[in-house]
Amino acid sequence: MKQPTHFFNLEATENKNGNRLIYFNLNYGYREYNPIKKDLKYIPLKISTQWSIKEEYWVGKPTYRANKNYVSKYGKDINNVLDKIEKMAYAQLSIYRNTHDNDPAPIELKNILLEKLGRVEKATTDKVITDYITTSVNERTTLNITSDRRWSTETGKQYTNLKNHIINYQNKKGITLTFGKLTGEIFMYFFKVINEIQKEKTGENYAHNTIVKENSHFRALLNEATKDDIEVGFRFTKREYYIKERAIKNEIFLTEENLNKIIKTDVSHSKEFTNAKNYIIISSLTGLRIGDMIHLHELKPEYQIHESKKYFCFTTRIRKSQENKEELIATIPILKPVKELLLKNDNHFPKFTSKPNIRKCIKKLLTHLEFDHYINEKKYYYLIDKVVEEKIKLHDIFSPHDCRSSFITNLKNLGVHDADIEPITHPKHKYTSIVQVYDKNALVGKAINLVTILKEKKSKLYTYNP
Repeated sequence: MKQPTHFFNLEATENKNGNRLIYFNLNYGYREYNPIKKDLKYIPLKISTQWSIKEEYWVGKPTYRANKNYVSKYGKDINNVLDKIEKMAYAQLSIYRNTHDNDPAPIELKNILLEKLGRVEKATTDKVITDYITTSVNERTTLNITSDRRWSTETGKQYTNLKNHIINYQNKKGITLTFGKLTGEIFMYFFKVINEIQKEKTGENYAHNTIVKENSHFRALLNEATKDDIEVGFRFTKREYYIKERAIKNEIFLTEENLNKIIKTDVSHSKEFTNAKNYIIISSLTGLRIGDMIHLHELKPEYQIHESKKYFCFTTRIRKSQENKEELIATIPILKPVKELLLKNDNHFPKFTSKPNIRKCIKKLLTHLEFDHYINEKKYYYLIDKVVEEKIKLHDIFSPHDCRSSFITNLKNLGVHDADIEPITHPKHKYTSIVQVYDKNALVGKAINLVTILKEKKSKLYTYNP
């Protein structure tokens, strides 16, 4: 470990009294990756001494103290404080190194010093975050389903996963995260540390969007704690504490050939395979997201009249997503494979299992069908400012949302224009507007427009039979 060095400096600008704030800086070899310059950057500890002085009274390198004129006029208090900060910084760095056998991050050392200097106010609560998560998961996942405080099993698993990350962080840093003493710096540093742990285990960083999800879960947890009258310690709702998603469009979809193989395969011997098959067929021929698919059994397909002709369709809410900030509505034509599936199910849409189970069922089915050709997956890794491309087998990477991509991609490959697809996949009619007859007729008209275009394309799969 590097021998530490230090200096004091005056703030560049004067305050209204002509004084400049004095800062203490300690360089001890701590480095972090800089994604912009793509190199390691040395980061020193820097804290305010909370004392100010006129530049005429200051002695710079190598003394860094108030001069004799200041001392004779105002006393030695300022120099005594600087001596205390300097000695304490070296002492706490040495203690940390001896205890953990590595260097603390500057924000860790800063918080240790602030506490030793008595600047950190005692928190109104010292509740351990992991204890809060454990209690909340145990209580809220078992509440009555009608309770607005109830967490689903999936939500409980998300928070338990976050708890495990916090435990790993605490074990690595030898500290315990508590509400009240949590700061914005520690909060953001947490994600760097869990990424370091991942790299030590696997040799590579987390995918950037994985960290985005953990950041979102942690902020959601802090919001729940605030609702429970727990003082968090910092304003976690500020934008600076959000880690933004970095999206890359991957060309992952099932071709018409893939879909035909799924349709023709008999999977009646397995409930899981049947669930996955039904999901893939419907989503890949309607463009519906998983959030809408799990509510599909609540709807009934029906014939709609358009220009004196009957068309088999269904009208559904398009629920909130990253693309849609409000609930919308669309009428979707029932294409031949979906119609055949409905006939086998007493003209009802099948009921699907929970989101996690759908993902598992789809992976099992695609593995069973040997959809194991390689796909080029592009993604960002956390703190690495470049796109990384990996080859992954289709059945390992395919997700329920890729069925929606299959619908859009296959239609575009047939030559259907975006303007004719978007009324189905990206509708603009608000859910409440369905009460207006004009809007409902317009929805049906757009669905029939797609049917008319598909007749010209002569696809064996994306076809409509009256």
